Amino acid sequence: MLKTKIICTVFLFAFSTVAFSQNNAVKLGFSDAFLGNYNLSYEKVINENNSVQLKFGYMNPVSSPFISEKTITPEAYDLKETSGGLNASLEYRFYLSRQEIPQGFYIAPYLRYFTQSMVYSDEINDRTFNVDSKLGTFGLGAQLGYQLIVNEIFTFDFYFFGAGVDRHTINLKYQLKDPQPGFDYGTVTNDVTQVFEDINYLEERLEHTVNDDNLTSKLPFLFPGFRLGISVGVAF
Repeated sequence: MLKTKIICTVFLFAFSTVAFSQNNAVKLGFSDAFLGNYNLSYEKVINENNSVQLKFGYMNPVSSPFISEKTITPEAYDLKETSGGLNASLEYRFYLSRQEIPQGFYIAPYLRYFTQSMVYSDEINDRTFNVDSKLGTFGLGAQLGYQLIVNEIFTFDFYFFGAGVDRHTINLKYQLKDPQPGFDYGTVTNDVTQVFEDINYLEERLEHTVNDDNLTSKLPFLFPGFRLGISVGVAF
């Protein structure tokens, strides 16, 4: 009898927590998935007006029906593979409505990080080079959104406007597909620069380092960042 009472008490406590005190939410990036960004968010209410949200994801842009290989491949390159598309973000949400949070209108300053690796090939003067490309992005900004909770459990998070600035760093490593001892990688720096000649802002920031067996090029730059989408999940 005592065991039955304990089980019933635990069940009622769990039910009341889900039904009447939604202090947590777990969400999947519904619209982001169409862009090849598969992410999971966890939101935690910390007081009557504010919450914190963590988001982690993996991005494979070529899996998106809206992003082609041509979109993410410079004209001079041929894309061979993509990997390592990891991203994370941290938001601090200020809820503006009088509804019990985490629902209603909010503004959320955010920090985000993204890294993506890709392997290209490039042909220069009848020589084929493997191009190992790594992109790292750190950004900050703020977004406006509205979160709806249906039947006290299902969440629909609409972040309809977000803007900020992202600092990108592209690292390129050029290496001959068929190694040639004594090859001077300094002879291809101009060809690498020409990849970005259509955008003077990028071309001026490109830095080359000539090594014995490769050429490494670094391209740091700032660019506006945007956020827009829908996440769906459960509150508990």
